Amino acid sequence: MYGDGIPSMPEVFETVYLEAGKVHFKYRGENLTFTNEQGEFYPRVTLRRAFPLSLENHYILVRTPDSEVERGREIGVLRDLNALDQESREAVERELRQHYFVPRILRIQHIHEEFGFLYWKVITDRGEKEFIMRDSIIGSVRRVAEGRWLVIDINQTRYEIYDWRLLDDHSRDLLQRYLLL
Repeated sequence: MYGDGIPSMPEVFETVYLEAGKVHFKYRGENLTFTNEQGEFYPRVTLRRAFPLSLENHYILVRTPDSEVERGREIGVLRDLNALDQESREAVERELRQHYFVPRILRIQHIHEEFGFLYWKVITDRGEKEFIMRDSIIGSVRRVAEGRWLVIDINQTRYEIYDWRLLDDHSRDLLQRYLLL
C-alpha cells in the first residue's frame, strides 16, 4: 500500500528468454538441474509447456519448484528445445515426458454408452487401456490442433488422439458416432 490507503501497483514481470546454446540441463539422481548463461546453478528446476500446446518443443517455461513455504519462480523461457545440446535436450525431453504422461490412442476397439457415461476400450502406445468418460463432450474432450484431440476420463487422465483422420475406419466411425467429430 502507498500512503493514504491506495493499493500498491502489482509487480511487473518481463519474459526472460534463455539462449539455448548458453544454458545446460542435466539430471542428478531424479532431479533436473539447470545452469544459466551466467553460470548460476539451480539444483532442481521444473518445466512446463506454454501455449499453444501444439508447439510442444517450443516455449518451455523453466521454474524453480514450489515449496511448502513459497511458490516457485520463473527463471526464463526456452524458445526451442531442439536448439539445446544433445545432453540437455534429452534431459528436457525426459522431464517433459514424465510431467506430460499422455498415452496416445492408436486404435479404438469399443465404445459403449450407459447411464451418461462412455466406456472405452482402446489400444495406446502404452498398451491396451479401458477407461470411463462422461458423455458430456464439452467437459471431456479438448481440441489441441487440427485433427488432434485430448480425451479426458472421469479420473482426469488424459489420452491423446494425435490425428483422428489417420485412425482406422472402425476407430473413426466410433469417434464420429460418440464424439461428433
